[in-house]
Amino acid sequence: MVNVEASVCLIDKACIPCMGGIPPLDSVATNKLLAEVGHGWKINEAGHLFKEYKFDDFMGPIAFANRIAELAEAEAHHPDITIAWGKCSIEIWTHKISGLTESDFILAAKIEGIN
Repeated sequence: MVNVEASVCLIDKACIPCMGGIPPLDSVATNKLLAEVGHGWKINEAGHLFKEYKFDDFMGPIAFANRIAELAEAEAHHPDITIAWGKCSIEIWTHKISGLTESDFILAAKIEGIN
């Protein structure tokens, strides 16, 4: 079970690179962190964090994706980003363990901070 500090907000934490060999978060920890991120993030069918942002044009999603790319590089944690006219979809999970870690929720919170 992951130790999630209640006194420190996710957005204030840093993503920690996963070296593998750890179990994915259990459903209790996942639900707690999902509630903390809020803002319409959900767990999709694949078990990944997912959110689709809406825009009124094509360049809005491009600019947003570029800000996410800069954040992802700084955090060394990279989401899947899909861009289409009027939308930008974000999917986050820790590839090395094929599941979710606290860092996935930290990245989602930081993405909310740049939206």
